[in-house]
Amino acid sequence: MCLVGGCPRLTARSGRCIEHAPAERPWARTSARNQTRDAARRAWDRYVRPRALARDEFACVLCGAREALEVDHIRPIAQGGTWTLDNAQTLCRPCHREKTAQDRRRKNGL
Repeated sequence: MCLVGGCPRLTARSGRCIEHAPAERPWARTSARNQTRDAARRAWDRYVRPRALARDEFACVLCGAREALEVDHIRPIAQGGTWTLDNAQTLCRPCHREKTAQDRRRKNGL
């Protein structure tokens, strides 16, 4: 039965009959929020990340390691941080993992 209330027809796809099926695939659309986030991520990868690495002299700002480097948001985006250079820092993978765990604990009030 079709998901549209009161329609007795059998479904084709998406739980709706042919008459009630959406005209376009809903997953083919990109929301404005996702478009903005994707553009910010591209700018981060192209401009901010290399500048943060160079500014931090290609070393982890916490332990000084020079291998397995990642560029981290000092204040996470989900907690109101920005995609700018002043919110970026170079961390090695182990320090980044620990900082992320601390951010999660802080967010959850632990």
